[in-house]
Amino acid sequence: MGFKPGENTRDRISQLQEVSFVKDQFIEDVFNTDYVLVIGNEVIMDKAVEPTGDVNRYILRAINASLRKEYKDFNELAADAASGVDPVRNLLNSEEDFSFDLRDMAPELRSLLETRLFPIVLTTTVDGYLETLMRSVWGDRLRVVNIDDKKAMDAWRNALLTYRGDARYQEPTLFYLFGKAEKNEARKYVRTDDDAIQIIEKWILMPKDDPIVSLVRNRKLLALGCKYDDWYFRFFWYTLRREISQFEGGQVAFMLDRNDRSDENLDRFLNRVRIFRHPDARAFMSEITELLSSQDLSLRRLVVSNRNKGGVFLSYCSKDFPIAAQLFFQLRRRGYNVWFDNRSMHGGDDYDREIERAILSSEVVLTVLTPHVAADLSAGETDHYYNKEWKIARQLGSARIIPLAVNGYDSGKHTIRASMKK
Repeated sequence: MGFKPGENTRDRISQLQEVSFVKDQFIEDVFNTDYVLVIGNEVIMDKAVEPTGDVNRYILRAINASLRKEYKDFNELAADAASGVDPVRNLLNSEEDFSFDLRDMAPELRSLLETRLFPIVLTTTVDGYLETLMRSVWGDRLRVVNIDDKKAMDAWRNALLTYRGDARYQEPTLFYLFGKAEKNEARKYVRTDDDAIQIIEKWILMPKDDPIVSLVRNRKLLALGCKYDDWYFRFFWYTLRREISQFEGGQVAFMLDRNDRSDENLDRFLNRVRIFRHPDARAFMSEITELLSSQDLSLRRLVVSNRNKGGVFLSYCSKDFPIAAQLFFQLRRRGYNVWFDNRSMHGGDDYDREIERAILSSEVVLTVLTPHVAADLSAGETDHYYNKEWKIARQLGSARIIPLAVNGYDSGKHTIRASMKK
């Protein structure tokens, strides 16, 4: 018997409510390291450098200028290239002809990654722009993995397997989903649809319990620069995720073309499976960067509602609020009671006494040391509130004081002892 829709079925479908962006939940998920960032080629370039913002278009324009051609895409370029000649690989690996200048990159993307809240990034790009940006943020800590580099893939699997129990892998990692145009010509990267099919075959052959597959399956995705005709969109939807329900609640931002029927269909599909979408990836990046980097009241309220006395007291410079918030959520995930100072929402003698009581009830005072703190100490500024917290901790003597140096703080050059004297 065929399915016969009820009288109100069409009305219910057409009246499906838009999925809303829940800021508090998103903030908590990000600071809990629940998100993996997925970056497509459309959001890489500053539009002042490349009007479309698409790094592939930028690279193609450079190749066309060099070869005096008018190739429309990499497919056409690959089909016309002479046997053994790879203009894309040659260009991207020639320091004389091409350099990955961070000033050419989208400022929205730079600002987002500089929050250091998205250490794991998957990309469908094949060039070195994103890698250059991430190295400027993470330095030598960055792990770079190419899907077509077996040695790098195996090393990453082994690293992932070392994280057990409550610990979650969050080491800075850039993963080239569809390969990288390296000097090593034996390694594939996607230029054509045929190349994409060969790379996707690698994913299909991976077992479901593969650590790399599990990493992506078990986290939410913040996908930026998504177009329906991109292979990686279909790849995530149908190859890796298997079931779209596993993606529910993820965030997606793509450069919506109102005249493109495929974009319109994609938008409807994502709404139908209850995934939040944003039509402008760059605007969305700016929105969430401001949300995560500022001392936003909604984030502060979220922290206050979850904080508890006893266990760990976090002491930090107000400029380092995002870093301290990330530590707070990570410690809370592991079951610790954490007190997170929120002086900007309060003040006065009552608050000072509350701080004393919180420190007195704590077993550990975790002092977050960053370049901002180093600058204060170098300038002889010891009247900040975190200095007062250090002194209170020293005077009370009830908690163990543990300095935590992050973001390049030089513990050999700067000392906190002078600021902790009674």
